[in-house]
Amino acid sequence: MVLAAGLGTRLRPLTEERPKPAVPFGLRPLVCETLEALHRFGIREVAINVHHLAERMPELVDPHLPEGMRARYLHEPVLLGTGGALANAGSWLTEPGEPVIVMNSDIVFSPDLSAALAAHRAHDAVATMVLRSDPAAKKLGAIDVDASGRVRRLLGTPHFEGALDERMFTGVHVLAPRAFADFPAEGCIVRSAYRKWIDEGAVVAGVTDRSPWKDLGTLRAYLDANVALAGEGALVHPTATVDAGASTRGVVVGAGARVGDVRLERVVVWPGARVEDDLVDTIVTPERVVSV
Repeated sequence: MVLAAGLGTRLRPLTEERPKPAVPFGLRPLVCETLEALHRFGIREVAINVHHLAERMPELVDPHLPEGMRARYLHEPVLLGTGGALANAGSWLTEPGEPVIVMNSDIVFSPDLSAALAAHRAHDAVATMVLRSDPAAKKLGAIDVDASGRVRRLLGTPHFEGALDERMFTGVHVLAPRAFADFPAEGCIVRSAYRKWIDEGAVVAGVTDRSPWKDLGTLRAYLDANVALAGEGALVHPTATVDAGASTRGVVVGAGARVGDVRLERVVVWPGARVEDDLVDTIVTPERVVSV
């Protein structure tokens, strides 16, 4: 399952035009980073929960689905939270009786899902959290893991005697079918189900993944990540038009966009947008120009 129902408040005003998982990253929607990671692992069917601008998700995402992948969109008229979203999708997700992989839709991350699944099975865990190292883990909300790879402490509790490594949660889980019995109808999976499991001593595994991880939750992070894709030049969709006299450095130009005889540096031009002025550190959409 791909969790994609958030409001994207930190990316406003961009998310007034598109739901956050469908904002362009490079030449395709951001959620495609997650879908590709799942596709490489062999997954061909995904559930995607939607809420904000829900009707736009299929039209924006379906043309970019990896080959052979099908998406099932689960509309939440009222936000259910991460735990509620999984409870709502439970009957479909758990039907095969196999572990369920859950990923966020707004991160750039391609974890080793084989290693996560192997750890999950080795521990016979109710859930396995894919974690990452972060020097600010304690400040931001650490997940503490013992030497055996078992999560012993969540957000500072309960007390545990013994050495623990502080990690941050990446937003990727492996869940046993039995885990779904503990999900709330509404609410956060960490503060409900995980809290219960850790406090009661259920086996929750933790796997540290060293793959690059990026959260594109702010305008600055979003712009920087796109510019990194473009490098020193420009990443231009084949259907876009860029004037021969234009100067482009660190620029992404989406499908059907048009760029005139201008100088652009560190600019993201969304599909269908028009640019006729020199710009630096800017995101241009069909409806607005956003300086970062």
